[in-house]
Amino acid sequence: MSLITKYLVLQDGLSDWVGKSISWLIPLMIGILLWEIANRYIIGVPTEWVHQLSAMIYGTVCFGAGAYTLRHKGHVRSEVIYQLFSKRGRAFLDLITHSLGLFVMCIFFKLAWEFAAESWAMEEISNKGTWQPIIYPFKTVMPIAVGLVILQSLAELIRDFCTAFNIEIDDPRAQEHEPLT
Repeated sequence: MSLITKYLVLQDGLSDWVGKSISWLIPLMIGILLWEIANRYIIGVPTEWVHQLSAMIYGTVCFGAGAYTLRHKGHVRSEVIYQLFSKRGRAFLDLITHSLGLFVMCIFFKLAWEFAAESWAMEEISNKGTWQPIIYPFKTVMPIAVGLVILQSLAELIRDFCTAFNIEIDDPRAQEHEPLT
């Protein structure tokens, strides 16, 4: 197994594992929101913490799903135009878009890292309501998630480059079944 194939297997596996792992936060969030509904409308005692906690969980899910979504080609693109190109043409187009996306993600990573580091340094807590939870762990999700998107973008760039320039690689994605579109 070549080094490129090992990277693709490892990165795809990491993106899948993170995506599937964070998906378990969704039932947790639903449970917390149902708890709030029951407390508010049945018992008559609303909570202070549910709204903030559900927003933190939702943010974690949205950020954390980025690499998984990229790995499964779920991000937005204009399929009408995209399908007009040959396989190599689509690979060239993806090379351009993934390169631009990678550039933007690197800038975003730097900013998210500074944002999280500042939050940790001041041991930031929420100033909304009386609950005042710590929020620096949730702000740490941003640079981690962006870092995972960067790593998955590199895997996609490798695939696109090899397809665009007719370089044969043992791509583990070739054995997967793509969903019908």
